[in-house]
Order: sequence, then C-alpha cells, then structure tokens
Amino acid sequence: MDSTALEAKVFDLIGYMTSSARNLIDETPAYGPFRLVDAASQLVAILEEAGVQSPRLTALRQEIDKGKYSVTVGPDEFKAFLDALVDTFVDYLDPGEPCCGP
Repeated sequence: MDSTALEAKVFDLIGYMTSSARNLIDETPAYGPFRLVDAASQLVAILEEAGVQSPRLTALRQEIDKGKYSVTVGPDEFKAFLDALVDTFVDYLDPGEPCCGP
C-alpha cells in the first residue's frame, strides 16, 4: 500500500473515531466499548494491508471480529468478551516491552 492509500485509510478511521465520539454522547453506553474494539480491529486491518505482519495483532483482530457483536446479545456476554480480549492482550505482552501508553 502506498503512502497516499495509507493516509486515506487512516483518515477514514479517524473520521469513524471522531464521529463515534460525538455520537456516543447520545447513544447507548455499550456502543462506546464496541466502537473502541471495532476501531482497534480496523487499525490492525490497515496495518496488515500496508504490509505490517504481526501474528499477535492478527490474532487480536480475529478475536475482536469474532466477538464484537456480542454487544447485541446482552451486557453480560459483551463484558465476558471484553474480559477475554483483555486476557488475550495480556498473554501477548512482551515482558521487556513498555506498555500501555498514557
């Protein structure tokens, strides 16, 4: 993927994230965590399309895509999905790497 295409995909993702931030003020509270994990999945997909290959990122994207719609089943199911996703993320942490941002 060339830099112009990468910029366009990232721009679209930022548009999704910023418009979601605004919409979440008036939407069902569970949509917030859904949109966060969906954006994470989209970011990994963009990286994959740009040639960045990472088994742990791909595994996380696949887990997100498999379970993110549990939000439509109910809060307990969605919470269980998110708990499992965090556990998976922790399993992939490298003890020598700093984590996890501000």
